[in-house]
Amino acid sequence: MTQRTPSLRLRLFLLIAAATTLIWSAAAAWTVLSARSDIERVLDRRLREAATMVASLGYENAAVEATMRVDLPSPAVLPTYERQLSCQIWSVSGDLLGLSGGAPRQPLSVRGEGFSERMIDGVGWRVFTHVSPGTGLRIMVGDTLAMRRQLIADLLEGLIVPALIGLGALGVLLWIGVGRGLSPVRRITAAIASRRPEDLRMLDVAPVPRELAPLTAEIDSLFVRIENLRSGERRFLASAAHEMLTPLAGLRTHAEIALRSDDRAVRDRALKRIRVSVDRTARLVRQLLDLSRQEAQRKSGPGAALLGTAFDLVAQELEPVLAKRDVRLTITHQARGACLPLDPDSLFIALRNLVENAAIHGPREAVVAIGACEDGFYVEDRGSGIAPLDIETLLQPFARCAAHGTPGTGLGLAIAKSALAPDMALAFREVNSGFRALVLSKK
Repeated sequence: MTQRTPSLRLRLFLLIAAATTLIWSAAAAWTVLSARSDIERVLDRRLREAATMVASLGYENAAVEATMRVDLPSPAVLPTYERQLSCQIWSVSGDLLGLSGGAPRQPLSVRGEGFSERMIDGVGWRVFTHVSPGTGLRIMVGDTLAMRRQLIADLLEGLIVPALIGLGALGVLLWIGVGRGLSPVRRITAAIASRRPEDLRMLDVAPVPRELAPLTAEIDSLFVRIENLRSGERRFLASAAHEMLTPLAGLRTHAEIALRSDDRAVRDRALKRIRVSVDRTARLVRQLLDLSRQEAQRKSGPGAALLGTAFDLVAQELEPVLAKRDVRLTITHQARGACLPLDPDSLFIALRNLVENAAIHGPREAVVAIGACEDGFYVEDRGSGIAPLDIETLLQPFARCAAHGTPGTGLGLAIAKSALAPDMALAFREVNSGFRALVLSKK
């Protein structure tokens, strides 16, 4: 059962949304910090300007009693707030000469000239103190920290709320945009889903984005490979059926001859031919099974096998064939100890088919030698060899060399090639008036 995973659209949306949110959050944090700093700086500048303005009203030369209450004007910068600036005027001796409405009677600041903060009756104040250079009067102008926080909160709310609304709108647009961007994928999916199994034509989904062009090209290439594979399978089945019919027809013919003839010599000759046909059929079936098994295991992992062990098994199995042809099978000392990057079954099948091919198609009373070389091993006989132009053809199933005139199934070399690892190759070379089949590692 295929495990369900989030859709590509959702994954792309979440990825883009996460990146956008991260960047937006960083930008928002920077904006908040920058705006807070700017607001604090503007409010502090307002306190300084207010204190300077009050000092310029002429209190230095006025004889004001200590109990006098003066309502000082204050600029209305943000009239929506109930409490704006509060002002106090203190004499050098510490007498309160005047204060504005809403200002406490305790000193707003107990420090010298400049900015300071103080808690008075549970209320936090931010204060600027101006000391008049001529009279020494201390003019204190301040506003509450709560008012400042409210001002900053209102300003940030005015910035963040529209940004959140914009972020939500951006999310909707991203969802729609990702969906439209994936429409070529849906077209490709629909084009494949609507096809019948036997329809292996190239996809007709143009135009496609540049990023999806390799995907459609690989799908078209896959269709071509599947068609070639199916064509090869059809040819293989037709050839296999033909090869099976030939010995079966011979079996039937010779069986009828044996049944109808009263001549013992004729019956014996027919029975011998039946045995030959049975051997040929058995060999064909065995080779078909070998080829099928090797094709199925072609993607298996690498292994390691001793050439000497495979040689002993091949010599034992092919003993009747070798004896019938008076062929002697030998192996060099170096080859017996050679270890090859093949699993034991694959090495046995490749070696058996190469030796069997050399014994059947080579001369009688000959020697088939197995040896080791730098990159693999070889099987050498005294046969007439293969023309270079025929090598690739004879490596295909059911291909035969008409020049030899020796009957065969045309599967031996194809099976040997199929049994090799992907990094190994089958080559042929004429040596010492003979012929050598080489199994070599590719470089």
